[in-house]
Amino acid sequence: MITRKQKEETVKAIKDKLTTANFIAFVNFHGLSVAKGQQLRRSLRKAGAEYMVAKKTLLGVAAKELGLEIDKKKLEGEVAMTVSSQGEDMVLAIAKEIVIFAKKNADMLKIIGGLWNKVWMDQAEIKNLASIPSREVLLTRLAFMLSQPVASLVRVLNSVGEKLKENK
Repeated sequence: MITRKQKEETVKAIKDKLTTANFIAFVNFHGLSVAKGQQLRRSLRKAGAEYMVAKKTLLGVAAKELGLEIDKKKLEGEVAMTVSSQGEDMVLAIAKEIVIFAKKNADMLKIIGGLWNKVWMDQAEIKNLASIPSREVLLTRLAFMLSQPVASLVRVLNSVGEKLKENK
């Protein structure tokens, strides 16, 4: 049995994490083995996040003290949270790690939802985040799209020049 002092320390630790976090994902890990849990922790750590298991009541107390809106009814089963205070690029990488792990272990890990910049996101929104390509890929696509009209203009001008040469 956890003592009141231990509960207060846990609430303080959760509040510290929630205060600095700009992205929090909640997952139901019912049935997740210790080995799979460690695998998930390692992959999230590489992505720049921390995986933390806490009682829902203590999580609710910490969230309430910080003024965060977390509906306890949505947090079903055994709940863990992934916390990150990194930038947007890292949020996308973390969301991808969670979604990939949840797909591979669908019977053991379910995405519940999360908070991004203190706004609630459901499971579908987290999956949408995970589907966004990285910044480098988006910049490459943008550069390609911007270069295509110029390349087309060059091809047209070259063909006009060739036709003028043929007519001479």
